[in-house]
Amino acid sequence: MSCTRGRRGSRGGGRGRGGGRGQITPFVANHSSPNSDEDGDDEPNEQPQQTNVNMDASCSRTMELHPDTLWFDDGDVTRAITLSFQQYFNEPWRNWTETDKDTRQQWFNLFKRSFTWRPELEALVRRSFAIKAAKRLKDMHYDLTTKRGVCPLWMPEDVYEQLLKRCEEDEAFKKRSEQAKKNKRGGSLSNKVEPGHCQGSVSTNEYAKRMAKENGGILPKAADVYLRTHSKEEPGKGKQLVGSKAKQVMGEYDKKMAEYKDKGIDKDPNEVYFEAVGGRKKGLIPGLGSAGDLYYEKPSSRADKSSNTYTPSLLSQLSARLEQSQQQHESERAEWERQRAEWERERLEVEKERYQKEQAQQEEVRKISEYLVEMQKTMQGYSQMFSQCGGSFPFTHPRDPLILLEEEPHVLARLIG
Repeated sequence: MSCTRGRRGSRGGGRGRGGGRGQITPFVANHSSPNSDEDGDDEPNEQPQQTNVNMDASCSRTMELHPDTLWFDDGDVTRAITLSFQQYFNEPWRNWTETDKDTRQQWFNLFKRSFTWRPELEALVRRSFAIKAAKRLKDMHYDLTTKRGVCPLWMPEDVYEQLLKRCEEDEAFKKRSEQAKKNKRGGSLSNKVEPGHCQGSVSTNEYAKRMAKENGGILPKAADVYLRTHSKEEPGKGKQLVGSKAKQVMGEYDKKMAEYKDKGIDKDPNEVYFEAVGGRKKGLIPGLGSAGDLYYEKPSSRADKSSNTYTPSLLSQLSARLEQSQQQHESERAEWERQRAEWERERLEVEKERYQKEQAQQEEVRKISEYLVEMQKTMQGYSQMFSQCGGSFPFTHPRDPLILLEEEPHVLARLIG
């Protein structure tokens, strides 16, 4: 089968589920022997020649790998693994099992150009690299042979043709492929393929981290991550779950949560989700993928890879404690705000009573003042009347009532009393 190159093929499977933050533009591969170095470092003698487009900046700098900061669930790390494939791909490798040991080492050597890690993490990095690379290689093979239909610029044409030929001639592969197609369609090729998720190329682990960042560092509930990655906005309807599987999972989860609530049982929502999906299956939590390790303890043996025993991860326990601490803080703050509002209300009541009392006293003084002014006018009238009759009034010069009140306050007291 002839190989057609095109602009679309230049990406060549360079994006995967871990991507989403930038496009990988690969080097043109150096397809020399993986053991061509004189010092035995298993790296090519010549640096790969770059295409007319620069390599993505996120993979051109060296970063430190650590499980607590930057790890294999990150998009930059996934893209670096993809780039290592694209720099050295001289055989029609379909999966990790078919790949020889020297090629795996060569890919790892190319990968470690972009990252560093502590010596004590060497074994863990190699094991995590193998797991992620195996999945990425499988996804790339499907992308190259099934979806694209064109030879990418980074792959030799003869290798691409061999990949297609092997798919056509391998009866076991064709049988597995047909069965997988049926499984995706509910057992029949006539059925439509239901969408599995709505997260695009962003990993579930990355979604959980983003949601935790939005929530002040608290890890979101497992069901919340599943809901975010399996629902989309529909006009006039809001967020809607996609596919019957997602509806079944969330329906079972909501049902169990309601049952525990009716019984008065305070159940950990992460444990309820674990029950709703039936525990681990082949080492993974359905609907969460690698993000399941954030919530549930990793299986210690092969026998535990499919287990219904719920054991929260250390991170999940720490996040739960942090959430409880924040809730307690919020409760204490709310109580303090309530007390402060109560104190303010009491203060305003006291101020109101004092103001009303002062207003009442001022009103009494005003009335008494008016009364005394009227008395003064009356006494002046009596004085004039006695003068006209030839008599004399005892108070020829009556005193000002206001001055009298100031000099003799007991007069005011008698009037008020």
